[in-house]
Amino acid sequence: MIRPVLLIALPLFFAFLLPVIGLWNKKGVKYVTVGVMGVELLLAVALLDEVLLHPVIDKIGGFVPPIGIVLMVGRLGGFLTLIIALSAFVISIYNLWEDKEPIVRYNMLSLLLLMGSVGMVITGDIFNLFVFLEITSIASYGLASYNRDARGFSGAIKYVVLGSIGSSFVLIGIALIYAQLRTLNMLDIAHRIGEMDPYVRLIAFTSLFLGFGVEAEMFPLNTWVPGVYDGAPNAVVSMFASMPAKSSIFALARMMFTVFSFSGFMWFVAILGLITVFFGEMVAFAQDKLKKMLAYSSIGQMGMIIMGLGIGTAMSVEGAFFQMFGHALAKALLFLAAGYMIYAVKSEKIQDMVGVAKNPLVGVPVVIAILSLLGMPPFVGFYGKFYIVLGGIDARAYGIIALFLAATIIEVVYYARFIKVAFAKPVREYVSPEPVVYLPMMVFAIVIVVFGIFPAPIFAILSKVSMFILGGI
Repeated sequence: MIRPVLLIALPLFFAFLLPVIGLWNKKGVKYVTVGVMGVELLLAVALLDEVLLHPVIDKIGGFVPPIGIVLMVGRLGGFLTLIIALSAFVISIYNLWEDKEPIVRYNMLSLLLLMGSVGMVITGDIFNLFVFLEITSIASYGLASYNRDARGFSGAIKYVVLGSIGSSFVLIGIALIYAQLRTLNMLDIAHRIGEMDPYVRLIAFTSLFLGFGVEAEMFPLNTWVPGVYDGAPNAVVSMFASMPAKSSIFALARMMFTVFSFSGFMWFVAILGLITVFFGEMVAFAQDKLKKMLAYSSIGQMGMIIMGLGIGTAMSVEGAFFQMFGHALAKALLFLAAGYMIYAVKSEKIQDMVGVAKNPLVGVPVVIAILSLLGMPPFVGFYGKFYIVLGGIDARAYGIIALFLAATIIEVVYYARFIKVAFAKPVREYVSPEPVVYLPMMVFAIVIVVFGIFPAPIFAILSKVSMFILGGI
């Protein structure tokens, strides 16, 4: 059996070993990071294969729950761990092209970001969920400012302020739970949640909801996103879109379904998700810079996931997790492509990118990613939106679904505008990308197409989503 603790210990160990390796071979640090993330991906595949048969519970130190620290991984947790590990590995290949000085610190923070993101998904202890959130946040703050320019520092400062407020809310929620129940084990809390004073329980849930909502890019807690995505290195932005944001959404889902089971609160979550969709899509429509357009588009996509969770039916939650998968792949691809495009045209403005995507090594993956985000078959993004819509219809949330479909029209318009410019006749010759630049984009594109045509393995993983809704793991 694969012990989940290995997925935490491996990146943590090498994060602290990299400075020693850097003294011997500074350039080799990047290749060590790729190797570590490759092993992490293999461990995630093996763990998912295990949890398809039964949930995996790893008792740290041999203590029997609810005493001590425990890691708990079900099908959905294993699935999300695989998404994070896959994204981290593919982006680490792109990082071979990046020379972000100091290289050792950059790769240390990348490994800590991976460790924290995975830890948030597989922990069964609510306080350790906070610890992993803090590790993820601290690594994110460092990476967000890595360009060491005014934009990077400005975005990072906003992130630090809002992230600190979010972490404080999470800690308050945990303190209220522990004060009343004297336990930190999530399943134990779920079994005993009825013992809490109803008002204290509501305050605790609200605090946790707000805290994780910051990292989940939920409106109105997402004002840090555009500045960070605009000022951070392109590979870092790809990591943010596919790793910590997804971990926070999963933490939010566990609070909603596993720990608190606040079924009467779901309509508010669905409406908040819908508002996040409209905010992201409408502001993305108004942008003339590529990275800012993608940043606000990412907010809209995260809103779709939150909305699907809030609708609360088996189909809508299944669609939300499918949307997580599709968004992690497509948006990571687009941010990597944006890095090449900005480098090639020496401008961030969309109007200056005339014909930059005519190169098929760039253009084909970009089109695949955009069509997947728009929910077009036969790409993996189709199933997320389709099942969210079906789940909304099943829940008779006709108004929410109608407004959601209207928001997707806005999304179609601004992506069509970008495609028109990027695929026009080139006004000049553009530098061709290095293999380590287009290879990760091709890998993401292939995964999007393969699981769009053959979605059965993902449906097999998500087939137990109804058990998750009822309070499972």
